[in-house]
Amino acid sequence: MRVLVGMFATLLSVGMASIFLSGCAATRDHASAPSGYAPLFDGRTLTGWDFLGDPTAWGVVEGEIRVVEPGRFGWIRTEKMYRDFELVADFYLEEDTNSGLGLRCAGDGDPAFTGMELQIYDNHGDEPMKNGCGAVYNAIPPRLQAVNPPGEWNTYKVRLVGDELTVWLNGTMIHNRAKLDDRGMVHRPADLAPLNQRLTTGYIAFQAHGEPGLRLRNIAIRDLSPDPDPGDLKPAFAANPAGPALNDAISGWTPRGGGEWILEGTTLTGKDGPGHLFSDATHTDIELRMSVRVNGRGNSGVYFRTVPRPEDPDTWPLGYEAQVDNHDPKNFTGVIYDRAWPDAFNAPITRDGAWFDYRILAMGDRIRTWINGVPMVDTTLDLFDEGHIAFQTHHQGNRIEYRDVRWRVPTGSGRGGDR
Repeated sequence: MRVLVGMFATLLSVGMASIFLSGCAATRDHASAPSGYAPLFDGRTLTGWDFLGDPTAWGVVEGEIRVVEPGRFGWIRTEKMYRDFELVADFYLEEDTNSGLGLRCAGDGDPAFTGMELQIYDNHGDEPMKNGCGAVYNAIPPRLQAVNPPGEWNTYKVRLVGDELTVWLNGTMIHNRAKLDDRGMVHRPADLAPLNQRLTTGYIAFQAHGEPGLRLRNIAIRDLSPDPDPGDLKPAFAANPAGPALNDAISGWTPRGGGEWILEGTTLTGKDGPGHLFSDATHTDIELRMSVRVNGRGNSGVYFRTVPRPEDPDTWPLGYEAQVDNHDPKNFTGVIYDRAWPDAFNAPITRDGAWFDYRILAMGDRIRTWINGVPMVDTTLDLFDEGHIAFQTHHQGNRIEYRDVRWRVPTGSGRGGDR
């Protein structure tokens, strides 16, 4: 039985679409990019790409990315993350070929459901459906079925900004500002996976579904994110091939106080509490980016430039805390706890059970935070210069998840890095 995957894309003006589509996919160079776009594929190598699943499924043949080992499964994904963007890609299908274009995907798990998947599938001539070509898989059918017959090239153009998606397939608009709302399931209606609870930032990916015949070229992107991924962020947690790591087994990190910490794949989960998980490394200037999800009435925070209290290292640390709380009327998500608040917001813009992305930047005395690319705090604080990173689980019944945590010493800081 096929596992079809579909995903979606957002709006672009008709004028922009016509400019792009005037450069026919069949006549463009394999590594070309429309004006204003950056190529994601150089036509020769898989530089800039990583893998989820079996990497041997993929190869470069005659200037195209192809599934070179049928019967193998997995995804090829970008090394950088994207939130808002315009994406173009040509794809070629043989008869019965099945694939998908993943958007805002996590560093592990199934991209069709951690983010979204725009279905790539040979079903020319069928009626629009939730698992046909152009669908946001198991969520939103296309307005029209526009895939070409097998043996012909197709062109996707996707615009995804915030919670709106527009997609063109072969010049036909098949999604027009579709909302990322409460639609979506995994494989059965009972297994709900609302689009508005999935990741808001992630990778671009393509699927090897086992069938032969998938070919890709002319993949390019215009990053519209207000805070684009700089490309040099590194994972804060080392992969653990042996399986989930618990508490002291999380390499490079030390738990203090209560609670339970589990690292599984790219997701750190904190339960109960109160307790904290400290980085062994210390930092001066630091940038952190991650996806976060907290349960109902959950409470957490990301401490930076922090140290355990000398009188009791198992209690609340000393340092700055970027708050995670979707209910506190004063210290809500994006606030530097009890020290700095956003000028434009007096209530949380996040909600329980839904992923959001968090960016924290400390350079000298300037401290800034962003939620889903929206600037929150921009302030000057001079109390702490150096310390650890620490994740918090606040109380019994608490559950907090931090996914794809990445960090770097910000460019131009001049203040050194890990210690």
